[in-house]
Amino acid sequence: MLDVLECFTVAQPSLSIAEISTKLALAPSTVRRLLNALEQHGFLRSDPNTGKFAPHYQVVRLAAVAVQGNDLISAASGPMDALRERTGEAVQLTVRSGSDSVFIDRRESQKLIKIFSPIGTRSPAWDGRASGKILLAWLPEDDIAPLLPPPAAWPVAIGPNAARSPGQFLESLAAVREHGYSLNDEDSDRDVWAVGAPVRDHTGAVVASISVPALKARTLDPGRAPALIEAAVAAAAEISRRLNHFEH
Repeated sequence: MLDVLECFTVAQPSLSIAEISTKLALAPSTVRRLLNALEQHGFLRSDPNTGKFAPHYQVVRLAAVAVQGNDLISAASGPMDALRERTGEAVQLTVRSGSDSVFIDRRESQKLIKIFSPIGTRSPAWDGRASGKILLAWLPEDDIAPLLPPPAAWPVAIGPNAARSPGQFLESLAAVREHGYSLNDEDSDRDVWAVGAPVRDHTGAVVASISVPALKARTLDPGRAPALIEAAVAAAAEISRRLNHFEH
């Protein structure tokens, strides 16, 4: 049943029995029984017109409980608000799940043209985004290598500055550790710029990334990019302090 629920994503919020059966390599009859049980308990609902299923109120209820009881989201709330007000740009909070980055909270940009990822969006942590670089940079290199695509698959992003090989990507992570922040300067996509900064818990481990994405054109004015970097790093440090991490 948990595998069935994980099939639903922001990109695919509703699915048919056949689609879930294909995703999970399960017989349609098995999928139907699982869907019926989940629907009976309010975790899914079916559309009588399309025959597709989608998450229902019990998932929303559990999501609200998760957010309310999440120390990270609570600690980040005020600094995220302040960062959005300071920069006028979108602000995103991201955590790692295996080789993926998952956006768990955000604030929308005040700009007319907005760049952000919806809450719940998953993306490969190695695709050049500033948040993904942060979430990988402080892992042991032996732990990073198994998470990356094979050498023949690179570049793995369409940005003009995308890493061309695993080695080049690892070099970029070394620069992240050296500077204390990450940049996506048209790495993941054309015309996209973002800065990411590490959020640490009481043990000093990086548990999340705070990032500020923007159109690259909005970062070209003198001093604009350094100001965004400074603001993101300061916000991440404040969240870290709220999680009882203090620099020595």
